[in-house]
Amino acid sequence: MVYKMKTIFNIKITYAILIASLIFWAFFAFFTMNQLIKTQEVYAKLINISGKQRMLSQKTALMVKRVNESKDKLLFKHLKEIISLMKRDHHFLLENLTSDEINKIYYGKKYNLNGDVEKYFSLLDNFLFDSGNVKLVESILSFSFDLLPKLDFAVNKYEKESEMYTYALKQRELFILIGTLLTILFEAVLIVIPSVKRIIKTEKRLKELNQNLEKKVDEQKKLILEEHEKVKKREKTLSDQSKLISMGEMIGNIAHQWRQPLSVITTIVSGINLKLDYGQKVFEKELREASKQILQQADYLSKTIDDFRDFIKSEKNYSEIKITEVIKKTLSLVDASLKSNHIKIETKIDEDILILGNINELSQALINIIKNSKDALVLLDEKKSERVIFIETKKLNSKEFLLSILDTAGGIQEEIIDRIFEPYFTTKHPTVGTGIGLSMCDKIIRERHKGVIFVENREFEYNNKTYKGAYFKIIFNY
Repeated sequence: MVYKMKTIFNIKITYAILIASLIFWAFFAFFTMNQLIKTQEVYAKLINISGKQRMLSQKTALMVKRVNESKDKLLFKHLKEIISLMKRDHHFLLENLTSDEINKIYYGKKYNLNGDVEKYFSLLDNFLFDSGNVKLVESILSFSFDLLPKLDFAVNKYEKESEMYTYALKQRELFILIGTLLTILFEAVLIVIPSVKRIIKTEKRLKELNQNLEKKVDEQKKLILEEHEKVKKREKTLSDQSKLISMGEMIGNIAHQWRQPLSVITTIVSGINLKLDYGQKVFEKELREASKQILQQADYLSKTIDDFRDFIKSEKNYSEIKITEVIKKTLSLVDASLKSNHIKIETKIDEDILILGNINELSQALINIIKNSKDALVLLDEKKSERVIFIETKKLNSKEFLLSILDTAGGIQEEIIDRIFEPYFTTKHPTVGTGIGLSMCDKIIRERHKGVIFVENREFEYNNKTYKGAYFKIIFNY
């Protein structure tokens, strides 16, 4: 074990040294390339300018002759510009002398190129003041002819120096390449080959371990599948329980809805029987009116049965439905229960919103939220607070819309508000709540309709009074 630790430590040191070497070569190569590029740029500019000086010296001499002969003002103006350009370029060359040899060419006694150029500039300046002087023109032409070889010599010197520096930098590049290759070779010998050997050894060991682990993996897979089946069964049980609870709620709602029409029917029949018992005559018109009212109430009872039957259907087909239909269906199922508890519904619905979904599942989700609000509202003192549930839909953008449900029940305790969608979580008495409703609501909206649901407490004004309530926000794509 100690030997292995020492080996690993030595490899780390070797690896660090080789990496540092590669970094050094990389920086060295970068510096060399940068220096090469800059050197080439500088010499290219110097060669270009010195060559241009050579050309302009001849051009100015010829232009001096033409100006003297033609007296052309435009040509004279152009000559002044060229002389000015030559002076600037000469000044640049003097500021960027690259070596002692170049310096000797410009300032040494043997060549004294700077002195000659300055004399040439002096002759040109004199011509600008006295362009009609023929002797001055001849002096300029003669001096230009004598200056040309010296300018050629300077250009050639710049070119040779450029080639020399370029060659030296290329030799350095070759040195960097050899150093880098040697470093990589050392890395292969000292690190890669030993690492490959260890990898082969490790792979062999891993294969042995994998053979032993395969059985355990199969066992774990089996356990996971079994657990998955249990989860599916629990989810089905949760869904069935939620449906049964909703059906129980619906039965209670039907009882509320049937109470009034049955009372009307009973009153009509009792009135007719009472007349018959007292020997009063019952006219045909009266019987027809009574029959009409009884049939109307019977139709209403039949409709409530149809609504209940549609709700308990277990069809899972999804189609395009209006959100208004979902809300109307939901309210038709809970309306009687809400009215019997003196709870008002305030709606603000966008008629144009369509959604791909299952109307029964969505109704079940909304019923669970409304029931949650109703259970809280019935605890309020009607004399002090109004019992109201607000339902609103609105488009958020071209792809999403919001369905919100808000009540005046005082809100949800902050310490539990994040847990209300957990299965079986409830603060109600077991006879009132099981903690399944809101959990199923969350599942229906998120998993089956790809929406999102949030809840928060909100304060708001209603009828000149401040209320606080639970605010459920459901966002769907449409």
